[in-house]
Amino acid sequence: MSAMISDAKPGMLKAKKEKGNRFTDTHQIPWTSFFLNGVDYKLLDFAGERCTLLVKVEKGTKLAIHQHLQPVELYLMSGSFGYHDAETGTTDMIYEGGYLYEPPGTIHEPTSPDGFTGIAVIHGEVTGFDGDGKPVSIGPKDYYRRAKENNAVAHLGLED
Repeated sequence: MSAMISDAKPGMLKAKKEKGNRFTDTHQIPWTSFFLNGVDYKLLDFAGERCTLLVKVEKGTKLAIHQHLQPVELYLMSGSFGYHDAETGTTDMIYEGGYLYEPPGTIHEPTSPDGFTGIAVIHGEVTGFDGDGKPVSIGPKDYYRRAKENNAVAHLGLED
């Protein structure tokens, strides 16, 4: 039988706030406009090549086709999110309480018929195309820069 955490002897561990712990009231963080209309975010955490966002997407939003170079995770608190697979002809959606893991190399053109609010963890960059068809990469550093320009990073306690 394996030991349980609760089996520790009293006094061996003491709960305390560690250096670096952040308790954040997300209501105090202003929304930052995403790189596309209909999408806003609050930068909850930033660690160079990874960031955590609270994302809000308007009903009926369709994002441009893009490729994730590293994994992305999405948990929906409300609404819907999904995309059509051109190879199989299937459409997959998640709804309130749903979770999506996208491995590196995922190429998709997401849509949100109902809009959504969710938590996204983005590892690395996303590559897409601008209006002229030129390749564009957007990553955690870009989310941070944009949020900083919007005075929405003070809660992170980072020094540049």
